[in-house]
Amino acid sequence: MQLQKLLWAAALLRGFLLLFGEVQDRCMRVKYTDVDYLVFTDAARFVAHGGSPYERSTYRYSPLLAYILLPNIWVTSSFGKVLFSVCDIVVGWLIARFVHLQGASPQATITATILWLFNPWTFTISTRGSCDVLVVVLLLSMLLCLHKGATALAAVAYGLAVHLRIYPIIYAPAIVLFLAARAVRLRQPSPVGSAVKFSLADKLVHIIIQGLRFGLLSGSLFVGFHCLFSHMYGEKYTQEAFLHHLTRKDHRHNFSIYYYSIYLSYDGLDGSSAAPAAPPTLSTEAALAFMSTLASKPKGQLLQEAMQALHSIDLCRLLQQPAHAAFLPQIMILVAMSLKLHEDLPLCCLLQTICFVAFNKVCTAQYFVWWMCLLPLVMPRMPWPPPPSLLKAATFWAAMQLHWLAWAYLLEFQGLPVHLGVWFASLLFLVSNVVLVVQLLRHVDKSSSFLTRSLFAIRGSGSSEGTLGLCTGDEDGGEQKPKQL
Repeated sequence: MQLQKLLWAAALLRGFLLLFGEVQDRCMRVKYTDVDYLVFTDAARFVAHGGSPYERSTYRYSPLLAYILLPNIWVTSSFGKVLFSVCDIVVGWLIARFVHLQGASPQATITATILWLFNPWTFTISTRGSCDVLVVVLLLSMLLCLHKGATALAAVAYGLAVHLRIYPIIYAPAIVLFLAARAVRLRQPSPVGSAVKFSLADKLVHIIIQGLRFGLLSGSLFVGFHCLFSHMYGEKYTQEAFLHHLTRKDHRHNFSIYYYSIYLSYDGLDGSSAAPAAPPTLSTEAALAFMSTLASKPKGQLLQEAMQALHSIDLCRLLQQPAHAAFLPQIMILVAMSLKLHEDLPLCCLLQTICFVAFNKVCTAQYFVWWMCLLPLVMPRMPWPPPPSLLKAATFWAAMQLHWLAWAYLLEFQGLPVHLGVWFASLLFLVSNVVLVVQLLRHVDKSSSFLTRSLFAIRGSGSSEGTLGLCTGDEDGGEQKPKQL
């Protein structure tokens, strides 16, 4: 009953904001509706008239989104915002369902749901017309299906999520490792939670099998949509919906640590048509010849030549284009977290998303929703009341965001040349994200992982575990005891 009241209150809040947004759009200079929503609507209009959604410049999404928003043209221009707001409520229900199945107490379930439904960040973004909540619904549905052992449905939801927004592809290694670990555990006759040793060969076999099962189903859906829309819209679809995000340069509105380097190398910044070309890539034959040469030289001569090579590096050019290597730290972090945290999949996805967004070469406020939807899933396993170090980390993150916005205001609205100030603020914001990840890792209770709960659900023994309330414990990670709020 309390959950129903929360959902209705959240619906009324979003209804009010939708009406207020209509008034603001008509009566005020500063519009409430997000610019991207106007792009979605224009793309849907082209589709409605038999054209391509990519006739609308800056449309960088799947054509499926334009088809979903066709009622914007046929019924009312506010249909998409209503749809996204309804999905926002659905996300709240999915969060409540998920944490309840994970053993959270009723009060912890309500608290986690409130964290999403009444978060100013989330309800304003959806009512302004952001489509990211569609992907959030699919990802939370995937996690619920994985919990219950419905792997096929989870793969369908995941494949559709990756098609709509490419970023969920980062979860693939952790998902496959989770499925493999669960398959190995299900073969064991011993109780869940006991220390059982598995051979490396056994693990590798299950990784391959589960990867193929999950990957073939989700990949088939992804490839099917890709082939369909490639046939309908040609190379323009592949370029705008996928490849654009790999080469995108955003020298404004960007929290990224690569902001300044992108600004320096941005095309047309100094009147030139393009940034300096990157050095050519070595061919395979040249690379093998170079390695053979290194292997044949004595160590002293090799060290001397290496020092000479370091002195010859164009440091100015290196500083201007570090964003070319932006994927390296992301890949290292994602792989490390997948290997270490895959048994606790919601926590793994949360931390992976925070790090992926923080280290991305384009980082905007809209991307924070990608991980804010996952935070309520692990919140019932945090100490309550929150320890000072966790509160300080959250406060530091919010403060560094405001600090960045202050510099961005001077640049965007006052026209002051404060690019270095914005970059410095971006560096501090990265530090705040790292501190937040460390504190979450430190304080989330790992004694009952997602894998353990999933095994109980599949074996029909979920009721044998007690409820998991918000935990109390000392700040140093001492023994934590369940506490009902």
